[in-house]
Amino acid sequence: MSLLIRNTVVASPSGPHRADILVQGPRIVAVGRDLEAPGAEILDAEGLTAGPGFIDVHVHGGGGRTFFSDDPAEVAAYAAWAPSRGVTAFLVSTVGPDAAATAARLSALRPAIQPLPGSAEPLGFHLEGPFLNPIRRGAFPAHYLREPSIAEYETFHEAAGGLVRQVTVAPELPGALPLIHTIARLGAVPALGHTDATVPECRHGFEAGIAHVTHLFNAMRPIHQREGGPVVAALEAPDVTCELICDGAHVEPAVLRLAYRLLGPLRAVIVTDNLHLAGVDAGQAVFAGEEITVSGAHARKADGTIVGSVATFDVHFRNAVEIFGLDLPAAFRLASTNPARVAGAADRKGQLEPGFDADIVLLDHDLHVAATICRGEVAYRRA
Repeated sequence: MSLLIRNTVVASPSGPHRADILVQGPRIVAVGRDLEAPGAEILDAEGLTAGPGFIDVHVHGGGGRTFFSDDPAEVAAYAAWAPSRGVTAFLVSTVGPDAAATAARLSALRPAIQPLPGSAEPLGFHLEGPFLNPIRRGAFPAHYLREPSIAEYETFHEAAGGLVRQVTVAPELPGALPLIHTIARLGAVPALGHTDATVPECRHGFEAGIAHVTHLFNAMRPIHQREGGPVVAALEAPDVTCELICDGAHVEPAVLRLAYRLLGPLRAVIVTDNLHLAGVDAGQAVFAGEEITVSGAHARKADGTIVGSVATFDVHFRNAVEIFGLDLPAAFRLASTNPARVAGAADRKGQLEPGFDADIVLLDHDLHVAATICRGEVAYRRA
């Protein structure tokens, strides 16, 4: 099966240029001018810009489907819906109310961590918890949280079949540093988040193996002139990537701009933190047994705590371009290339190059999704 995308503008790191993209099976085999492929399906992309498909490493669902579930059909249904928003790969961000429930959830959802035709690819799990600081728990119920435990995490690792890719941890908690070592040793990225850590405590976490930060600014100690906390520690750490929620509600745009000036295009990662409500017209819903109200780009509990974003990835992408003043090659780095590295898939995703997965999003002049290709198959085409 071959697909030839003609007449597009490729948002290449070396600069946008007009080209064709030839796909055979699930891979890109050529990017260049006037390519020929007798018998191939032709997709005329005149007037559209091609970039690597969006990769969301922090998402709890969307399109009415939730990852706070033991039903693998929820993941599969989200994966089928996500290409309509330009997403071609993602991590399943979830956790359970206790250790047994978390292990059972990972085991139950494990069969869903596989590519399906015409769908975004689940790349593994992101455990946002349970090793979070109750002081900075955000929307998570207090009873979901526990002190770090190597034995407990090893149970999760086994239940997930080794498919945990990211784990959010508060490094100041007792036992956190040995756990961070273990997470890295077992093949996942330890991420700093939901934390009240000081700058020195964060640096100890980085030394132990933390390489990523979960939704910078949100659910963490704010900056104070006498203690910079996780935000300053993360922005100063030269090799640490940081998630930025660009819905305009979680973080004020001027604050996002300041962070991006320090992070630059190599360390910033766009995420949605989407709930199942993303892309759904709903005014109210329930999260972890509590009623939440949807307003604008986010959902809130009755006490005003933001639960998650309901702005889909394409909205975050457009916002990032505007807020940071990005050209499209830089924007695709934040939305695809950098997240691919976080998810452990940089050897096959996040670039429009021969040999990489044919995960491609085609955007119109207004940066709305016109078509999405997942591993060589047209998964979405706007009517």
